[in-house]
Amino acid sequence: MSDAANAMNQAMTAAQEKKGTRKVAPQARKAAAARQRTQALSAPTLADILRLVPNDDQMAKIVAAFGVESGDVDELTGAGSNLIRDQYALLSPVLVSTIRGEANYQGLKLHLDRVVDGLIRSAYGAANFYENRRMIAKDAADSWANQHRDEDRMGVDGGENRVAGLRRIAAENGAKAYALAAVAAGACAAYAELMGAEWMPYQPNNGRTLDQKVAAAQAEALGF
Repeated sequence: MSDAANAMNQAMTAAQEKKGTRKVAPQARKAAAARQRTQALSAPTLADILRLVPNDDQMAKIVAAFGVESGDVDELTGAGSNLIRDQYALLSPVLVSTIRGEANYQGLKLHLDRVVDGLIRSAYGAANFYENRRMIAKDAADSWANQHRDEDRMGVDGGENRVAGLRRIAAENGAKAYALAAVAAGACAAYAELMGAEWMPYQPNNGRTLDQKVAAAQAEALGF
């Protein structure tokens, strides 16, 4: 969620509390909680993805219940792994430099960092969308069960009813998120094996060392 959206939500909440004339409905509280759970991260990791997507057992149940296609997890993981391995083999002669007689892998590392980052962000976006669709379906089912509405009854045209349709949308997006998570997991595993360290998202270092802080304070004191 953007800073502007956060500011708007805070302002609206403050205004409602000040007026004291309107209560927040349970559905609104649930929606706010879902947004908080799936708030976009500036630097998502594989762990953030796996926290949201269906696990293997859940995916098997989704496939059985909805008949959706989830893909072969071994093939998907292998595809992510091969993507990194192929890039490593192809670009090592170009991106690996020799400095004072030793191989420097920094250029290759930066490239592979960005490739894995793209896969992670794609999978995280799909995982976020799935979790939002899942919560929408759950809230609709809870609303019907609690209020005894007719939303979960078969329509006269024989088509899927509203709640069943929302469940199917969630199931289909769960399969998509699961597949992309498998590709990202394969890429992360290959990166760790080839580079000798787990892939981590880029975090800009805006902090100053103690010497830099002292120098800045001295410069400010002297007016330059």
